[in-house]
Amino acid sequence: MPRRSMSPSSTDTQPTAQSAQSLADIRAEIDRLDDAIHDLLLARAGLVERLVVSGVKQGTPFRPGREASIMRRLLARHRGPFGKASLIGIWRELLVGMTAIQAPFSVVVWSPAPGSGHVALAREHFGTAVPIRWVRSTTQVLRAVALGEAQAGVLPMPVDAAEADGGAEPWWVSLLRGEASGISVVCRLPFVTRRPDGAPDLAALVVAPAKPESSGEDRSLVGFEGPAGMSRAALAELVSAAGFTLQALVTRRTDPNPVICLAEVDGLVAADDPRLAALERLGAANPTPLGAWPVPPPESAFAPSV
Repeated sequence: MPRRSMSPSSTDTQPTAQSAQSLADIRAEIDRLDDAIHDLLLARAGLVERLVVSGVKQGTPFRPGREASIMRRLLARHRGPFGKASLIGIWRELLVGMTAIQAPFSVVVWSPAPGSGHVALAREHFGTAVPIRWVRSTTQVLRAVALGEAQAGVLPMPVDAAEADGGAEPWWVSLLRGEASGISVVCRLPFVTRRPDGAPDLAALVVAPAKPESSGEDRSLVGFEGPAGMSRAALAELVSAAGFTLQALVTRRTDPNPVICLAEVDGLVAADDPRLAALERLGAANPTPLGAWPVPPPESAFAPSV
């Protein structure tokens, strides 16, 4: 008996006229939607340009609090198979592009060595078109932002070890002492907390020449000096007794000097917050808000939604 050929017939491999027409129709609809999306982007850019010309909007166009509230709203309403991390990536590019319409925008990044991950983390947040340069010291980041050479700076997360950021003392001490006047912490990276393979597995803070704005869910940094020799537990109790909800505490000890403290607390703390005065009455010196950041959504917020 002759063997039958296993190759597919022409009717199996060739699309029918009906399926070819269906594919053409779908592609035509996709093209129509692409044009509609593009038209909306142009309209949004036009509104931003009107704001610039009118002069209604003052100060830096970099608004992390506003951006975070937009992202949370989009995540909450998102449905379907399109990934939420991809959604946030698109809007990050959009928002930074709109910022650049209003004023030049570039970023300087602390990176102790090539490949440390901080530049990749900054690129993830600020998009592909923003100029990014890296420097080896936190002092260089603060100087570049203070001089207007960059509109935002990416710095390492505060830790107890002074040498962790490559400087003689932590960068946040410079903010506490007023050596970087007008600069505040305004953002925390990454915003997308569900990390895919290959993404930088680290965190960083962003500083800018602006005051942080409320996003609806924020964390603040409060710097102060505590009595020399006071234990970490006692310092934490001091912060809580002043009315703050403490999330983390970083200290810098140089005995016999007062211990320099950085408290991460819930909420947005302004310069006139009465809890700062309470902290001072309890024995802390120079309690100062050093900035705040919108709390990134939890990993569960990026889970698929049906």
